[in-house]
Amino acid sequence: MKNCRLAIMLSLLSGISWAQCATGTPGTNCTGPLSVQPQSGNNTQSAITLVDLGLPVLAPAAGQYTLSVASGMIVESDNGNSYHTLIGPQGPQGPTGAAGSQGATGAAGATGPQGAVGPIGPAGATGATGAAGTTGATGTAGSQGAVGPIGPPGATGATGTTGATGSAGSQGGVGPAGAVGPAGVQGAVGPVGPQGITGALGATGLTGAVGPIGPQGVTGATGITGAIGPIGATGAVGPAGPQGAAGTAGATGAVGAAGVAGVQGPAGPQGPTGTMAAPSDYSFYYGTGYKAGVGTVEVAGTSDRNQIDMTNAISVRCVATIGPAALPSGSYAEAEYTPDGTNWFPLSGEVPVTTPDGLYSSSWQGLPTGANGDYMVRIVVLNAGSVAAQIGLKQLHLQFK
Repeated sequence: MKNCRLAIMLSLLSGISWAQCATGTPGTNCTGPLSVQPQSGNNTQSAITLVDLGLPVLAPAAGQYTLSVASGMIVESDNGNSYHTLIGPQGPQGPTGAAGSQGATGAAGATGPQGAVGPIGPAGATGATGAAGTTGATGTAGSQGAVGPIGPPGATGATGTTGATGSAGSQGGVGPAGAVGPAGVQGAVGPVGPQGITGALGATGLTGAVGPIGPQGVTGATGITGAIGPIGATGAVGPAGPQGAAGTAGATGAVGAAGVAGVQGPAGPQGPTGTMAAPSDYSFYYGTGYKAGVGTVEVAGTSDRNQIDMTNAISVRCVATIGPAALPSGSYAEAEYTPDGTNWFPLSGEVPVTTPDGLYSSSWQGLPTGANGDYMVRIVVLNAGSVAAQIGLKQLHLQFK
């Protein structure tokens, strides 16, 4: 198999190598990539033939891959390593395949034609009837003898004469037919009047004689064409007159009317679809109060998340409205986003939630690196205390510009 692959590879290399190779010292140097394409009309398989001259192979060199022949075998050196054969060991013989299933029984041949029936031999003559002998004494019934062969059928007797046909009996009388009802009286047809006598045809008048055609008039003679007069001599060219004085410059003509507008060029290709800027305000939580556990907790859980396209947003801030209850010092609310649905990263600044009865906001800040995209957003609250506490959280807004 390796020999087959090598033969194919070598065959593919020979076709157009002449266009990329030059004679070197020693041998021929070719630039790659090298492909083989037999010339048009070629009817001989392409090949590269390595001739074994019985000489030592070239010394292996690093970075080179060399094919050669040694002792009638193709060998290869790769990257400076020693030469080795490209023919692998012969593999073990494969197991004998299972016997194939028995073929289906062929169809029965057609029945030959039935032989002709031979002719029936002539019937033997009927023997004469012997005289009746005297009745002997009745002996004991002997055993029944074997049934003799059936003799040929006797001749068919002659057909007897046909008896006379008896006379036909008298035909019975036909019964009387029922009376037919009387038909209505048909009105009398009036008599056809006698046809009038056809008058005799009048005699056809005689056809008048055709008058003779008069003689054709004589054609008049064609007049003589007059002679062409001689061409007169060309007159001498007169002397050139003096050059006139240069004329004064003419007044500048009025500006002509504007030309017709040229044909409008074809419209350019449609630009990419633009992206709308993020809306300026998103409302998240709206309630009367919220019990915040210790640490960071998502407000309203997964039911209050939002999908926001922040591709064109530049800045962001978070706004919170707090009721009568607030959290301990160090507590805050902020927005977070996730690019993969698992990991969450800060999106807005922190909004303090430690002072009751007021509206509080983080400062405007630039969108974090990597947040310009269409991502899921949530609001979290950090309770810096040691126990869960009630917070009068009424509204949460996320604003962009």
